[in-house]
Amino acid sequence: MTGKSSLRNLNEVFRDEMVERDRIAALLRMGPLTIPEVAARVGAPVYETTKWVMAMRRFGRVRELPKSRADDYFRYELVEEGR
Repeated sequence: MTGKSSLRNLNEVFRDEMVERDRIAALLRMGPLTIPEVAARVGAPVYETTKWVMAMRRFGRVRELPKSRADDYFRYELVEEGR
């Protein structure tokens, strides 16, 4: 049995995006987080959380903050509605 058999189909990941984006937005209202921190709090794999956060970034719902070190994770913050 390979590790890939436990991965969800991408269609399932995208299907869950609308629910998860609301959960992620609620977390980011409390302050900026990295993708691994968001994944841990929503109980989802990092690769799925990355897809959801990047979709939110693409549509202007979140933005990445500057990193203090090149090897740090980006932290993401929620963009206020109407900005």
